Amino acid sequence: MAQPLCKSFGVPTITLVPTMKIKNKWNLPDTLVNLAERDPYSKGGADFSVTQLIDSPKISYLQEKHDHEIEVDITQSFWSLVGRAMHNVCEGGAEDHHIIEERMFMLIDGKTVSGAIDVQEVLDDKHVNIYDYKFTSAWAVQRVKEDWERQLNMYAQLVRSCKGMEVNKLFIVAIIRDWNRHKVGMKGYPPAPVQVIPIVKWPARHTIQYIRERVDAHTTARSLLLSGDHYAGCSDEERWKRNDVHAIHINGSKRA
Repeated sequence: MAQPLCKSFGVPTITLVPTMKIKNKWNLPDTLVNLAERDPYSKGGADFSVTQLIDSPKISYLQEKHDHEIEVDITQSFWSLVGRAMHNVCEGGAEDHHIIEERMFMLIDGKTVSGAIDVQEVLDDKHVNIYDYKFTSAWAVQRVKEDWERQLNMYAQLVRSCKGMEVNKLFIVAIIRDWNRHKVGMKGYPPAPVQVIPIVKWPARHTIQYIRERVDAHTTARSLLLSGDHYAGCSDEERWKRNDVHAIHINGSKRA
């Protein structure tokens, strides 16, 4: 079962920790480089974060182990920086019944899982709505990602476990960075550059089972990788593998 730790807090203070090496190939202003290097993100000492559990266990382990060796150009992390700025916007626009950037913790099978929710809209003493802001592409909005559903439902379980409250509705607020007004009217194309997308809410029992499966997958993978034993690696879904296709050539023709 998901056991509450009854622990939550707001936006953490900035703590600099060893992180990936930021390069500046295009000579952008130092302020952007400094901002990238001063990333305040922390999972608060938890064994796993919600977003970490969604990811491939092997990728998650290797990224954490080699984070200080990875080199990334500032342009590759630009949208992440803009996303951090959006959290400040949420704070500035919050109502009295909004809770902004609250990190919560729960215990699952002996492992601590944490997650920071962008906005909780408190409806009454027992109910909240959850909003998660994302800078994303028009393509992603047209084909809503399964990972968004997984992430927000895990956030809902954090609220249930930590606060004993029920989540009424889940929403992604998608800010579409490549939106083009000339494509409006095309099949499925978003009509505006910001879309509020309702997310399917799972039963609590389903959510807890999913989290337990992911905790087990990550724990098992880490144990195998640390011991040097063989680990199968990433699933087809985690590798974004597409269905196999075959090309048929007739009589030695170069064209299929």
